[in-house]
Amino acid sequence: MIIMFLKKDKRPNGRVYLSIVEGFREPGTGKTKQRKVKSLGYLDDLEGKYDDPIAFFTELAKEMSRDAR
Repeated sequence: MIIMFLKKDKRPNGRVYLSIVEGFREPGTGKTKQRKVKSLGYLDDLEGKYDDPIAFFTELAKEMSRDAR
């Protein structure tokens, strides 16, 4: 099962970086891992292009997760 979600990383400079990440279990060990699927950019930069970038990219990650199944 492939699950994709929006990851929000707070950087040392105080800015928040958004990316879409795939969560999966490592074969053999069964440990959870994350793989970056798409780098989106800094939240404050994206707010100029989208009304609500968090909601927009959260929905995009859900759609990508549905399409991958």
